[in-house]
Amino acid sequence: MPGDGSKRGHGEYRLRSGVTVTGTILVSTQPLLATRLNETAIGTIDALESETFRSPVAVASELGRDAEPVVQLFERLHRRGFLEWRPARDCQFRPPVSIVVTVRNDRSSLKKCLDALAELEYPMYEVVVVDDGSTDGTNKMARNYGMVGTSRVHVLSVGSATDPLGIGTSRNRGVAAATHDVVAFTDADCRPRTDWLTDLVPILRTADLVGGRIRPAGETAASVYEGINSSLDMGAYASRVDPGGNVPYLATANLIGHRSAFESVPFPNRSIAEDVDVCRRAIAAGLEVVYSPTGVVEHVYRDGKRDFSSRRAAYGSSEALLARDYGRNASGSVGMPTLLPFAVIVGLLATFGSAAVSAVTVGVMAISLGLLGSFRGWHLWQRYRQLNPIIAASDVLRSWGRERLSSAYAVSREIMRYYSGPALFLGVLVWGAGIQTVGSGIIGVTITAIALPLAVEYNVHDPDTSLLGYGTYYAADHFGYQYGAYRGAFVYHTFSHLNPLTRFRLTGAGAKLFARRRIGRETSPTETLTVGSVTGRFNVDSSAEEWWFKDDQLRGERPVVADLLDRIKSDDTFLDVGANIGIYSCLVGRKLDKGTVIAVEPHPENAARLAENLSMNDIDSPVVRKALGAENGRGVLTSPDDTVAGSGTHTLLTEQDAPTDSVSSSTDQSLSTPVVTGDSLVASGERPQPTVVKIDVEGTEVDVLDGMDEVLSDPSCRLVYCELHPESLSKRGVATERATTVLHKKGFSVTRVQDLPDERTIVRAEKDTVRAEKTTSNAVGNVDSDNVEQ
Repeated sequence: MPGDGSKRGHGEYRLRSGVTVTGTILVSTQPLLATRLNETAIGTIDALESETFRSPVAVASELGRDAEPVVQLFERLHRRGFLEWRPARDCQFRPPVSIVVTVRNDRSSLKKCLDALAELEYPMYEVVVVDDGSTDGTNKMARNYGMVGTSRVHVLSVGSATDPLGIGTSRNRGVAAATHDVVAFTDADCRPRTDWLTDLVPILRTADLVGGRIRPAGETAASVYEGINSSLDMGAYASRVDPGGNVPYLATANLIGHRSAFESVPFPNRSIAEDVDVCRRAIAAGLEVVYSPTGVVEHVYRDGKRDFSSRRAAYGSSEALLARDYGRNASGSVGMPTLLPFAVIVGLLATFGSAAVSAVTVGVMAISLGLLGSFRGWHLWQRYRQLNPIIAASDVLRSWGRERLSSAYAVSREIMRYYSGPALFLGVLVWGAGIQTVGSGIIGVTITAIALPLAVEYNVHDPDTSLLGYGTYYAADHFGYQYGAYRGAFVYHTFSHLNPLTRFRLTGAGAKLFARRRIGRETSPTETLTVGSVTGRFNVDSSAEEWWFKDDQLRGERPVVADLLDRIKSDDTFLDVGANIGIYSCLVGRKLDKGTVIAVEPHPENAARLAENLSMNDIDSPVVRKALGAENGRGVLTSPDDTVAGSGTHTLLTEQDAPTDSVSSSTDQSLSTPVVTGDSLVASGERPQPTVVKIDVEGTEVDVLDGMDEVLSDPSCRLVYCELHPESLSKRGVATERATTVLHKKGFSVTRVQDLPDERTIVRAEKDTVRAEKTTSNAVGNVDSDNVEQ
């Protein structure tokens, strides 16, 4: 199994269809995207084509460059939609496979599944049929089924007719009975294509679990509908599995993995959402879980509307179960234009308010939306002018239209799936109560939300069935799912998955203003992060935060976090200077028993998110919302980026260094903050003496160290991790070696543990007790860069 920590390099990339390079600008026409790259990056992208996948390691070798920057560039452009990714594969990797098929009273379907498995083009495999108490002759048929060559069928009888084990436990029994080290799952009502194993097993050279595409079998009306709207089909593009991404899980109808992965993350003892649970726990355990559209399995869908709707209801119930176990909305929220809630408010005020109130309200909102829309339009026009003539005005207009339609479709579909039934009931109730205008409005909006997705899907996909036939399955799908979602809320005692404040997020003009006031952002999606044996949970609600967690190497800092966790003791006091959103603080805090976390973060957005994450991980540690420096006073936080949680690019300027007008500025990019020394923080009794320190302050690390003379001199302070920023230090006229000099003077031995992009380096300083006792602050001479051990 892979375990070398370099998972981002385990993949291949190519230009997405419609992506071109013009000068130093990379352009995608659908969706309309553009980004400016430097000449080095453009030279790297030139090595890619739209037809051929290439690994970043191969491209780096061809260009004579280091692999890590190329990996980071490709991954960043992939996340933004410019590059297509697929998992690496070793076509020589073809170990024998055990195929597990669970079944209960489905003799006819199992026979056709075994017929398909017998035709697989793969050198060696076995089939393990796990029969869970069937009474229809399934067991006998499977035992008498013969396969030619090296393939064979084993039948494992579990459960009973009156007391079945269930799907999850049956799958675990199948793993235990499997002979080989690679285990594949499919279902009795599935028909794997002949190249199923040939396509997917080679990916397991670098991955732990892999799933392929699931397509409908046959041409029935149900199959036609499922070909467009199947919840099992993860699409035509490969992806790493991410609960909040485009591929949130892998269905066990088409799932293959190392036996050791299924043993370390067994299926739960239940018959719904067991595959979702396994994928989430596998990701949390640090396993590589990927999806590939190759290796297709065809699924037979039942035509009966009742059966179809019942299956969808079971899926809806499972969402409540997952919300109970994992928290709401790991799957992400749907963007809702700010115009929609504004229109609802205006409509209510116009209905129930006086004429004067209605007129004023409409006027104020119209002016506000006009100003916000004009500002946004001007901003977009300025950006377009910079890209003209690379991007034509017609492309912009088409993109704008597609974006509006896509937004309307997404919002309408969400309303249809989760709220259409209660909304119609409310509308009828209000209308019956004599408020016909409001009741009619609710009913009209709901019917529009029901009809719009149906019309879009039918016209875009042009299915080979009538509108009535397609619409019947459309209604059975969404209303069945909705019934299951509400039924599950009562069964599993949670309505969090139905909370509209987390199902929707505001977008467009004014959205950022509302988000900062936590309107339309009541709760955030969460990410689970596991490093070694320590697991923490984190709120994720900004692009900067997503950047941290979509990069499985944590922007290159995962090895440092792992190194720190290996050295932390249960009773340590950990000082995290520049804690950002709390990745270090939360993981260390989860490992401490009697110890304490001191999290220091001056940036308001980061500090707020840091406090949320500490609380989520049951770490009782108030955030120190100050900056650490060489002297007590005030300073200014400046940043080239938006002040969103997780950005981590803000730099502290003292009052002497900062321009006069920026000290009092209240703009997003310049914020005034109190500054204290580490020594005064401890001496005041506000926080205890730390034994372990981590410093990441974007170029002011020497100031922080200078302000911690007594803290670092204390014999109990034994370990320091410090991120060095040569470029930022140089701009301040400070040599990088100055930081290592301070640490050496305090009796620390310094070792480089990780090199990061932009020549940044993270060093680890460990206290040499004997040397520290003999060393005074004046006894050590100058220390140059050779003191940093490789």
